[in-house]
Amino acid sequence: MIERDRIEALTELMVELEMDLDRSDLLSGRHRRGVALWVRIVIGLVALLALSNLYFVNDLTDEVRLVITRMQEMNQLFTRVSERMDQMSVEVNAIERNVFLMPVISEQMREMASHVQVIEQSVASMAQATGRLDNSVAVINTSVHEMAVRFHGLNQRVGAMGADVDQMARPLP
Repeated sequence: MIERDRIEALTELMVELEMDLDRSDLLSGRHRRGVALWVRIVIGLVALLALSNLYFVNDLTDEVRLVITRMQEMNQLFTRVSERMDQMSVEVNAIERNVFLMPVISEQMREMASHVQVIEQSVASMAQATGRLDNSVAVINTSVHEMAVRFHGLNQRVGAMGADVDQMARPLP
């Protein structure tokens, strides 16, 4: 909504500038018409660049938000898997105590418990990696925010340039 308002404001400024340039063309000679044409072209290119920057920053922000959401969902899934692995380990230990008198089964249960511990450690490592990735995404989000602030400043400078060009394009008394 804000970008649309900015685009409309820029469009209005460009229409006003074009009207002013048309009026100055009628009053000035061929040389001024050429200068005004170049000024319009430069302003059009700068406005096009500013609009494309706004579009790409907005698109990048949406993508980063989507990545963060997916990473949080994945982290929740890993947490649930880890909790289930903990429950399995407790149950395996209980089964091991119940069948302790059977040496073959007892040995197999110990081996299963060791595998469960390895899986549990792997899941814990994945949870840590997800945490680091979440921190990296936060850094990216901060960088994107800083880029948006810079583009906002650029747009303000482009607006100021438009005002300066408008002032320069006015006929001298």
